[in-house]
Amino acid sequence: MTVLQTVSRNLEYHQRVKRVLPGGVHYNFNMPWAEVPLHFVDGAGSRLRDMDGNEYLDLYARFGAMVLGHRNEDYLDALSEALERVLCVSHCDFDADALELMNTHIPSAEMVRFGLSGTEILQTALRLARAHTGRNRFLRFENHYHGNADNVMGGRVLDPARPVPVDFRGDYKGTAGRATDVMADQSFLLPWNDADRLEDFFQTYGETLAAVLTEPICVNGGSIEPLPGFLELLRRLCTEHGVVLIFDEMITGVRLGVGGAQKRLGVTPDLSTFGKAIGGGGVPVSAVVGKREIMGLLESKQVIHAGTYNGYPLGTAAVKATYEIFARDDEALLHAMHRRAAALQDILTLEAHRVGLPLVVQGPPGVSAFHCRATPLERPSDYDFELMGKDIILATAMQRHGVLISSISRMYPNAQLSEDDLDFFQPRARRAVAEAKQSIDDIYGL
Repeated sequence: MTVLQTVSRNLEYHQRVKRVLPGGVHYNFNMPWAEVPLHFVDGAGSRLRDMDGNEYLDLYARFGAMVLGHRNEDYLDALSEALERVLCVSHCDFDADALELMNTHIPSAEMVRFGLSGTEILQTALRLARAHTGRNRFLRFENHYHGNADNVMGGRVLDPARPVPVDFRGDYKGTAGRATDVMADQSFLLPWNDADRLEDFFQTYGETLAAVLTEPICVNGGSIEPLPGFLELLRRLCTEHGVVLIFDEMITGVRLGVGGAQKRLGVTPDLSTFGKAIGGGGVPVSAVVGKREIMGLLESKQVIHAGTYNGYPLGTAAVKATYEIFARDDEALLHAMHRRAAALQDILTLEAHRVGLPLVVQGPPGVSAFHCRATPLERPSDYDFELMGKDIILATAMQRHGVLISSISRMYPNAQLSEDDLDFFQPRARRAVAEAKQSIDDIYGL
């Protein structure tokens, strides 16, 4: 098999789109290249087909959202039933089913409120934390990602003694038009997985914090798992200082189990935010869940959370269907997905080692990432531009050979990943890593 066919129809169509759509894409970061997206016409299971007839294994999964795979029959039946019954109303007769499923399975979900996007629901969680504590500032961590809002995106610390984030040139999450000083006025920024720095910080600033915001597994920073005891320490410090602990489970929710990362890791936050895969991938929906005493601020109307499509029936039906599908038979479908994802990881690692390309795959199989280096990352700050560049080379080679990778180096499987998909993957991974090895040697002189 050779590299995929030329994408003449795709390129022609992209130029048409680009005349009206800025950059020809629906999202962007401050990265030093122009993206030429593929335009797809069909999908089934774990495969996609583009405008030129090329077939791909979809490990992109729309940034991890498409967890049920394409054309999942049970999921489509649930959405079709909802479409045929009722659409644009504030409440429907399957709200309780979806809410109770999340309440049953997610440790922190004493109460649940639905939203539409991850960005807005995360800001609602911060608003709840501020109202509950009467404090303004929150702590977040380097290379974690919590949405598109001014106060949570990018930045770096100039003075470790007072770790407030500021804009800097070259920040790929930096943006013009950010509200002046919004990061420095609202937040602190620390390295993740650094217990000593965390304890020192809390001694000085713990009583000023409304919240600590963290991915329980830092998928956005390289799929790095917490070091033993780190989340437990974070939980203890937040409790001691009256700080609301917020887990951002936009990616880990459902992908690691119907209880999310918090159940897998055994640490229960005060609030959690969910999105992406909780709606199965077909429709947008998000949720903030948490302790009754904090979520009750919505019930008393002390905290406002408004939105035309909050709790819309199609989104609620998607959540209900996704949790019902994955909760069956003690999560057998998720376990099978994880086993096959682990097999993909083994194939990629073996092929890389065969040609002498340093490569590790890290993170749980539902949210793993590869890195072109010999040892796993321990801290998100280790994910520097050189490593990112090498990973991009491999991800690009994988796409050229028919395997789609999400966000530089993440591999997001779905519930329909099959043995045939593993067979599809192996020869393409072999050619891609050989091509990437040559390019990396040429550029970096390895």
